Amino acid sequence: MNKEELKEKLKGAMYAQRTLEGELDKLQELRNLAQKVTPAYSQSPGGGSGNAQKLENSIAKIIEQEKIIAECCNELCAQLAEVRALVALLPMGPMRLVMQRRYLNYQKWEQIAAELHYSWQNVHRLHSKALDYILHEVNKENT
Repeated sequence: MNKEELKEKLKGAMYAQRTLEGELDKLQELRNLAQKVTPAYSQSPGGGSGNAQKLENSIAKIIEQEKIIAECCNELCAQLAEVRALVALLPMGPMRLVMQRRYLNYQKWEQIAAELHYSWQNVHRLHSKALDYILHEVNKENT
């Protein structure tokens, strides 16, 4: 594994989180649409069945979307476990804090620097050093 591949692995949880958020937005849209469908009652046989069909279709779409969300949740959990395992290879200290904040809390570089009272450049140096450390540990385990 090289540095770029490691970065992509570490970003996996962030990508999975964003995918999940998008799918949750779609679910909310479907629920909003379903709430707009109101049944129409009629004295005639079969009256108002068009709205019943719309409601049935909306519910079917919601159920399908919930299945997609469950899959996304499973993917996010797997990605988070992988990221946690990689970050756990680091010794306790500033490198580990930077990696946790970046890849588990999804913080921006500036926010990490401000909260840890480091310069932006120092945060990037710690990040690079942490990547090298993880790569060394991973490659050592694979040999």
